[in-house]
Amino acid sequence: MWVGKRSILTLFSTLTLVQFDLSHETKIYSLKLRTSAQATSSIDGAVQVRRRRSVGASDNGDVRWKYARNNLRGRAGQGYYIEMSIGTPKQNFHVLVDTGSANFAVAAAPHEFIKTFFKTNESTTYKDLKKKVKVPYTQGEWDGNLCQDMTSIVTGPDVAVMANIAAITHSEAFFINGSNWQGILGLGYADIARPDNTVEPFFTTLVRQGHVENIFAIQLCGPNLNKQPSSAGATEAEVAGTMTVGGVDDTLYNGTMWYTPLTKERFYEVVVVDMEVNNESLAMDCKEYNFDKTIVDSGTTNLRLPEAVFSKLNAKITQVLKPILKNKTIPPEFWSGDQLICRDGPIEPWDWFPTISITLQGMDEEQAFKLVVSPKQYLSIVEPDSEHCYKYGISSSKSGAVIGAVVMEGFYVVFDRNNKSVGFAMSTCADQTEIPVMAPNIVGPLRINSTGCAYNVMSPDNQILLIIAYIMAAICVLCLVVPMIFLYVHWQMEKCRGKPDAPDDNGLLRQTESDS
Repeated sequence: MWVGKRSILTLFSTLTLVQFDLSHETKIYSLKLRTSAQATSSIDGAVQVRRRRSVGASDNGDVRWKYARNNLRGRAGQGYYIEMSIGTPKQNFHVLVDTGSANFAVAAAPHEFIKTFFKTNESTTYKDLKKKVKVPYTQGEWDGNLCQDMTSIVTGPDVAVMANIAAITHSEAFFINGSNWQGILGLGYADIARPDNTVEPFFTTLVRQGHVENIFAIQLCGPNLNKQPSSAGATEAEVAGTMTVGGVDDTLYNGTMWYTPLTKERFYEVVVVDMEVNNESLAMDCKEYNFDKTIVDSGTTNLRLPEAVFSKLNAKITQVLKPILKNKTIPPEFWSGDQLICRDGPIEPWDWFPTISITLQGMDEEQAFKLVVSPKQYLSIVEPDSEHCYKYGISSSKSGAVIGAVVMEGFYVVFDRNNKSVGFAMSTCADQTEIPVMAPNIVGPLRINSTGCAYNVMSPDNQILLIIAYIMAAICVLCLVVPMIFLYVHWQMEKCRGKPDAPDDNGLLRQTESDS
């Protein structure tokens, strides 16, 4: 995926830098899943919840479909995809699973980077809705026609539904050469669907028709983590994982499941309370971490942070590295993503970099827990075969913070729409006994007051009401000011005109006396 001219700059005997050009950057369009809550337990006063439910089991214990395992595939930095079938007869496609959008879309025209596309004229159940749609992402965009057809997940619930589909006819910087996917499955809420919220997302359709519970979960096994059976068969340059629809697979995580509440049902918006480097806080106003929102998005590769937070985080990491690098420095191009760090000896860059912690609000505003992110997560390997080069997996953002795939790859993530929360637990992808550096971890409960940390952005409806209020206030002001101006002008005119002189009685008297 990475191409370009290289120039190597030696930092020290075990670390080099390589310049490179990016053909694609942040957005990778992959999925996040959620699971529903079955039980809650309070540990040391914290709302520390572990929810267990058998995959695919209905309330009466009947198994409705088989375990879905190892059903996600992809390549490092290019996203995780799942196989879906569309139409009658079925046409199968690989689509990226993405919790940062809500439209289900698939190529419906030839493109140089894809091998197959949806042939609408060959499906007897295809229905054209006669409506255009366009969706822009952080990286790339597409446009096409809205339609409906019979759709199912090949390795999911054994059911097909008439779903809304966007047939992509044109795209810019969306499809990736060699990625092996032809579309995208948006798992967000209808409020972010295009062209409007009347377009019901695929997962919502499954839930509304009673086929699954309102919950899904995902395990992303990145290229840097030691693989467990869920990702068996993936090569070092490939990624794999498991997506479970309608339940939680208890075998894909260890320990306790920690939940953080959703602040809005649009994206999967959560609240960051604090961030740390090697357990040392950035000590910023917690609102700054969430400016103007924080979302959990499997469709974004990096951990993306507001510019002020990104700058302070990099300064903290540089401070940690300074005694290790001695008189050497890491150039700005690495932090901006324009250079790679490469191994030049037996020691990996992972050994030098610190852990990063993201503290999330608990289900109670007085409680919290933190995700400890390993260097193996945020230093993404891009050339595993020879030089072992790594890209910085953290970037700045002008549109809010994003907990992307590099963070999710260390944890089992549950999207519990029933209980309006997102859960995190230790993923079985990482075998902690074999990782020579700090493994991903979750620490809690923490007693931190998160009141006021959410950044509240005014909704479009409230913005309209505010504009109306301003207009009404302006009208009221005019109603008062105009009459006052009129009265003032009238008063000034009367003043300038003046009053007639009063008769001088004494003068008249003297004149009368002289006349006599």
